[in-house]
Amino acid sequence: MNNQSFSPLPIALDPVWSRQDFAYRSNQISQQFEQDGIKSIGLWFEDAANFACVLLACFNANVRVLLPPNILQENQQWIAENADLLLTDENFASFGISQKQPKNRPLFERNNQTEVWLKTSGSSGEAKIIVKTAEQLWLEAETVTQILPFSSEEDVYLTGTVSVQHFYGLTYRVMLPLYRGWVIGRLQHDFPEKLIVDSQRPYKTVWISSPTLLIHLGINHPKLDKFNLIGVVTSGGVLDESEAQNISQLLNAPLIEGYGSTETGVIATKQNSKYWKVVPQAEIGVNDQGALWIKSNRVPHLEQTADAVEFYEQGFILLGRIDRIVKLGDKRVSLARIELDLNKNQLVTDSYIGLHPNYQRPLAWVQLSQEGIDLFKSKGRKAIIQLLRQHLLTMHEKFALPRYWRFSTKLPRNSQSKISRADFEQVCLAIENELFD
Repeated sequence: MNNQSFSPLPIALDPVWSRQDFAYRSNQISQQFEQDGIKSIGLWFEDAANFACVLLACFNANVRVLLPPNILQENQQWIAENADLLLTDENFASFGISQKQPKNRPLFERNNQTEVWLKTSGSSGEAKIIVKTAEQLWLEAETVTQILPFSSEEDVYLTGTVSVQHFYGLTYRVMLPLYRGWVIGRLQHDFPEKLIVDSQRPYKTVWISSPTLLIHLGINHPKLDKFNLIGVVTSGGVLDESEAQNISQLLNAPLIEGYGSTETGVIATKQNSKYWKVVPQAEIGVNDQGALWIKSNRVPHLEQTADAVEFYEQGFILLGRIDRIVKLGDKRVSLARIELDLNKNQLVTDSYIGLHPNYQRPLAWVQLSQEGIDLFKSKGRKAIIQLLRQHLLTMHEKFALPRYWRFSTKLPRNSQSKISRADFEQVCLAIENELFD
C-alpha cells in the first residue's frame, strides 16, 4: 500500500473507510508520535481497522508496540512500565486529529525494523514476551499468502472470531488483508451467529476462526448459505479429520488448518488430510526427545517447540506436547490423542485430559453434549463414565484410560482455545458435584 495508488476497495465497512482516508489518518497519528517524542505505546483495540491504522503509524514513526493479551491489572502495569501511553478505540478518534498536513509517505515498508512485543497469556505457566519486527510480520503475511488456496482472490472481505491482540489474529486479521489489499472485518465475533450475519456482504468472504467455534456452527442457520464464502482458516487447536471434512462440506468452502505459535509463526498447514505439510522457506527437524524444531526466513535462528511429531512420506503427524505425552508404567501415552478420540463420542462436545496433580494419573474433564447431559440426569455419573470408557477401549489400551472424571456444560477455554493450568488443577481438586440444571 502506498499513497500514490489506492485500491477502490475500502479498508473497512460499517462505516465505510476509504484507503486514502485510512492512509491520511495513519500519517496523522505517525506525525503526532514524532511531535510528542513517543517511543513506545500499548495497543488495546476491538476495532481491527483502527488497530491496523495505528500499527502502521507506529511502523512509520519507529514506535515500539506492546500487545497485551487482555487488559487485566497486571497487563496495565506492564504497559505503564514499558510504554509512553495506551491507545484504544476510545482515544483513537481524537489522537493526532489536529495534524492538518501530515507527511505523505508510503505505509508499506517491508524491511521496517520497528519492534512489536506480544505478551502471551501464560495459560501454561508464566507469561512470555515475544518480540517481532515489522519486517517479520510482513514476511509472515507473505508466507500465509503462499499457502492459502484462495489468496489470489480480489474483492475479499475478511472477518473472524480471534483477537488481533494475539499473533494468530494479528497475522490473519490485520497483516494478511493489509498485504493483499482486502477489506478488514472490524470486530471479533464471539458467536457463530454473529460471524454468519457479518458475512452478508457484496464481497467474497474469508473466515479466520478457531476449532471450538467451528464445531458449534448452527447447521440450520437461515443465512448460512446466503454469502460467498471462499475459504476458512482455523488454528489454535486440532480438529478431528472427520470434523474438518464435515465443516468444509457444511460451508461449501476449503478449510485450511494452520499449525504454529507466536514464537515460530506458521509452521505447517493441512487440508483434507491428517498430515501436516511444512510451509515454504522453512526447515524442520526434531531434537533428542522427538520435539519439533523449525528455522525459517521469519525466524532465522532455530526455534525449538515442545510438540512431539512423527514423520511420514506425506508429511508429519502431531502427537501433542512433550509434556502431554506421559509415561504410564513403561509405556508412552499421548493425552492429546485420547482427547481427540474421546471427542468423537456423541455424548461429548469437548474434553481436556491431564495428569491429576496429586495422583499422577490421567483425569478427563468433559464437556457433555445435550445428549450426554440428558443421559447424566437419567442414568447417573457412573453410567456415563462406563460408556465413555467402553468407547475409548476400542482405540486405546486399558492402562491408558483416564482414572478420574469431571463433567461440565462448558470448558473454560481462552481466546486461543487453551485451558489454563490453574483452572484444570482447580477442577481436579474439587469435590465431584456436577449439576446440570
